[in-house]
Amino acid sequence: MNEGVRVVPGPPGSALTVSARVAADDGRAEALQALVSQWRPPDEWPGFAAFDAGATGGLPSRGYFGAVCDGRFVYFVPEQHGEAGNPTHGVVLRLDTHGDFRDPASYRAHDAGRTDGLETRGYYGGVFDGRRVYFVPRQIDLTRYHSHLLRCDTAGAFDDGASWSAFDMGEAHSQQGAAFDGRFIYFCPGFSGDPHKEDEPCGRVLRFDTQGEFRNRSSYASVDITRFLGPRAACFDGGAFDGRYAYFVPLEGGLAVRHDTTAAFDDPASWEAFDARPLGYRMAVGAVFDGTFLYYCAYGHGRIVRFDTRGSFTDPDAWSAHDADPTDGLRTTGFDGGFFDGRFVYFQPFFRHVGPGKRDNLFHSFYLRYDVTRPFEDPTSWQALDASATDGLHSVGYNGGAFDGRFFYAAPWQQGRKPGRPEEFVTHGIVLRCDTLGDSGSFSLRWCDLGHNGGLNAGAPGPSFLVNTDRGCLRAWALQPLPAGEHHLVGTYDGEAVRLFADGELIAEREGRGRLVHTDLPVTVGRIQDGAGRFRGRVLEAEVQLPGADGPRRS
Repeated sequence: MNEGVRVVPGPPGSALTVSARVAADDGRAEALQALVSQWRPPDEWPGFAAFDAGATGGLPSRGYFGAVCDGRFVYFVPEQHGEAGNPTHGVVLRLDTHGDFRDPASYRAHDAGRTDGLETRGYYGGVFDGRRVYFVPRQIDLTRYHSHLLRCDTAGAFDDGASWSAFDMGEAHSQQGAAFDGRFIYFCPGFSGDPHKEDEPCGRVLRFDTQGEFRNRSSYASVDITRFLGPRAACFDGGAFDGRYAYFVPLEGGLAVRHDTTAAFDDPASWEAFDARPLGYRMAVGAVFDGTFLYYCAYGHGRIVRFDTRGSFTDPDAWSAHDADPTDGLRTTGFDGGFFDGRFVYFQPFFRHVGPGKRDNLFHSFYLRYDVTRPFEDPTSWQALDASATDGLHSVGYNGGAFDGRFFYAAPWQQGRKPGRPEEFVTHGIVLRCDTLGDSGSFSLRWCDLGHNGGLNAGAPGPSFLVNTDRGCLRAWALQPLPAGEHHLVGTYDGEAVRLFADGELIAEREGRGRLVHTDLPVTVGRIQDGAGRFRGRVLEAEVQLPGADGPRRS
């Protein structure tokens, strides 16, 4: 049964049209907020697919640290190839999510390893600002850390050197992921000193103003947060944004940090820290936000720590933890980022320790997910599935990834040490795709969609309209939050393009073809069915006009 929404058939040749007149309580973005949806992530895992893209375009397209999605294309962030000396690379792999996932023609590769006269190799995570993709600098081989910020203009041709630019931010320490508030990119500091040792944690946070000139030093700022938060406020691995605060995930040491983005960047009062060690916090890589809770992705173990963003950051009562190892008979330990689909928080598997040594690790794909509508500490709220032999491939060893609204694309990283060559490891290019919806959804009109994706990467938040087709998810994404107050949003799909209108103006459009997936699910208002994604406001009117006889065909 539909919830307070008018569903009507359209005239012959009409498009799918979904509209909502709303009153938003606030303009805070960075939470999935649904307005009108026929969308329900199912109880059972919809499934996985894998494709080996490791030699795309004749280039060694393997060894990636994270990925980022611009609404259609997924860009995998180049890190290293695993040979002796830790040779990093700059071969960016791009996937067209509108193409056939298993068709090599859906993949492109471009070697951006030398851009604007700089060595642009060795990156960790990416950011999409609505037009450009930024690659977060980490290190050049095992010789030095670098701050050569690389970016790609998505308005240009991917393999055209003119679409690429680079700038040295001027601080030689590693960055490990980033957070983005819609204007500023906050780079998560990792290490300084000798990359061979990784024994000098860095707490110097770099920030770039995407509204400033890329090559102007005044667009960049930095602050050493150890000066006012202490020496443990250093070495982070992944960031997140909740609409106001930028969070920095401690790789180890358990000192979680956040910054109030509405205050001055260099004001010590805008920074807070919380010691999560009493909760059993050990190591984490990446964090996932579900609109209420921020989940820190356990690295090398299975204890998930989360923070209730409605509470005070320094209040222990706002924090909780759950040990998810094992789940469904699988050793669900060791994650590298994650993502949220409106109902489930997924944790991207990487490895688990199998011996006493630091390198005694087993790389696996034991996926873990949590139903956010159920008690956090109840084991029955959690599910696991082994995806390590998807499509007959050895699909293990991933580092974060990107989400297009239906599919999560895991970034291929490594499968372990090479036999007889312990200083080298096997990198790969097997992209693993996790389906979060299947045929359990047709459309979703949203006040805000998650800009943060993958747990290690970030993108611009804003309103969106998603349609589920037999060719995948198509999305018109505005990438600019709307202010609080009353607004009229309309999403349309005519079989050729998906469009999004706000207050009578076209604010987003994306070409795409495919038959709408039919479902008998009810149309829900102000939330995702049986999930979260609740709208912070009121839906005053809602209507769905189904396609006419000659309109977009439903399968």
